[in-house]
Amino acid sequence: MSSRKHKGAENIENLCPVARKRSTSKNSAVGAAAVSATKTSSLYEHTSSPSVLTFEALEEMGIGMLDSEESSSSALSAITLAVSTTSDENSNETTPCANVPRMAHQQTRMSLNSTASTLDNSGVNNNTIIEVFCEESQERLLLQSAEKLHALAQAKRTALATSECGSNSNSPSKRTRNPLATVTCNNQIETLLPPPPLQQTPLSLLPSTSKQALLRQKKPTPPPPPPPTLTTRLGPTDNFFVYRTPSMSAHISSGINYFDRLSDEILLDIFKWLPKKTLLRIATVCRRFNCCARDETLWTRLDLGLRTLRPYALEQVVRRGVPVLRLAQADIQDPAFTCESPTDFQSRLQYLDLSLASISLSSLRTLLAQCRQLRKLSLEHAELNDEICFEIAQNSSLETLNLSMASGITAQSVRQMMESLSKLNSLNISWTDLSADAVTALVTHIPSNVIRLNVAGCRRVLFDTHVVTLQKRCPQLLELDLSDCNSLTPAALAAIMKFNSLEYLSVSRCYLIPAASFIELKKMTSLTYLDIFGMLSDAAMEVLEKQMPKIGINKFIHSSVGRPTVGTRRTSIWGLRTRD
Repeated sequence: MSSRKHKGAENIENLCPVARKRSTSKNSAVGAAAVSATKTSSLYEHTSSPSVLTFEALEEMGIGMLDSEESSSSALSAITLAVSTTSDENSNETTPCANVPRMAHQQTRMSLNSTASTLDNSGVNNNTIIEVFCEESQERLLLQSAEKLHALAQAKRTALATSECGSNSNSPSKRTRNPLATVTCNNQIETLLPPPPLQQTPLSLLPSTSKQALLRQKKPTPPPPPPPTLTTRLGPTDNFFVYRTPSMSAHISSGINYFDRLSDEILLDIFKWLPKKTLLRIATVCRRFNCCARDETLWTRLDLGLRTLRPYALEQVVRRGVPVLRLAQADIQDPAFTCESPTDFQSRLQYLDLSLASISLSSLRTLLAQCRQLRKLSLEHAELNDEICFEIAQNSSLETLNLSMASGITAQSVRQMMESLSKLNSLNISWTDLSADAVTALVTHIPSNVIRLNVAGCRRVLFDTHVVTLQKRCPQLLELDLSDCNSLTPAALAAIMKFNSLEYLSVSRCYLIPAASFIELKKMTSLTYLDIFGMLSDAAMEVLEKQMPKIGINKFIHSSVGRPTVGTRRTSIWGLRTRD
């Protein structure tokens, strides 16, 4: 404890040494006359201590009394500047830390002293010295000094806080701030703290006289910054109110609902621009909106592909009267309808895509039982039975039917559908594992107006006689796919050549047909494309292409007969948009 006090005493003693006789070679701060130096020498001829820093001494050194508006840190900085100036002058430049670089205000004072001395030697008076330094240079120097002093005050606060936290003693002497402690940090200030930002208000070091106060009042006050934007919801207050124009107030006070004055046609014209989710929410507003939101003109198309439909959701969709519905790869949870045979409504479905959809037999039968206006239907990879095929046959206006990779199709079902669907023109019944009787029923009862037929995958059940019967039944075929019908022979090609309008033919992987027989197909003037994948080598393919230059060979890997979507068009079925 005694050693700490001894060090503190040495520190104060070094900072405020005993006054010595001023050297004659010392440069004066402002080039003052010898008379003024004699008058002020009495103020510095005694021991330097905080008690001798009177107001008169501060004013003689260029530091006036601070206004009440000035902060305590500005006062401490001013006193520190005075102490360091006094101690520097009285010590005759013999301070204990002479090799430490001076602070900014000391360097500035030295430069001013040297300038003043030079002008004094050349015979220039004090007024000339003041006129040399323009107002802009003085403000710049004062700003730099203020920044250094501000950093010095921060370093002092940090040092005091560190000393108070590290000390275990609670004596009042350690809690008291020493204004001279700031001077001990003048050597470390440039390494400890970065310079403060320029946006901060600099500390004023000018004397606070009445003239300075007038100058300060004359300076234009910058406008206050705009208030920050409120991003949070304002809480309820007594001063909050909503401003309404007289017309708005009259409308609210009258209680008139102007929507009631609009006709249903105008409301429907507004609702048709809304998405389907918004229509469902509008239906919960009132009874009139519910009736308008259920109008059939607003539900002309709907795409629920890759969606999961909860129980009874499919019934709500069908009741809206949607004519174009896409349910490809949808997961329809059971039960889809409230009852197996609802009789209170009739579906308006005309285009239905259930390709790769997950639906139970009962739900599918109930759905098709409500459909009597279907024009195009896709049940690719669906599980069927005789009851479902019977419901399909009830749609006499059906034009396109896609049953590719479906299961459960029997000979009786095929016969019933072929006899009932008189307007059928496109049929895809490939890879359905048909029996020989089913194939016979197909080629025997198929409608004569069918122009596109795909019976690929009928292995060991489709023979040349079936092709001959088919040619007689449907002479106007445009597309015919007999891929993987490995029981066909060159006799089948002879029957195929009798089609006068055939444009596309696929006999891929029909291995019983020799390669030389395909050259005979060049006699067909209407044939445009020929697919024979897996039949010829590359060399034989080049020869065949030279023999048949007008026919495109192996241009289509997959057949498009009866399929609702072809290529990358996943938002339309059979050329019709399914999304708004």
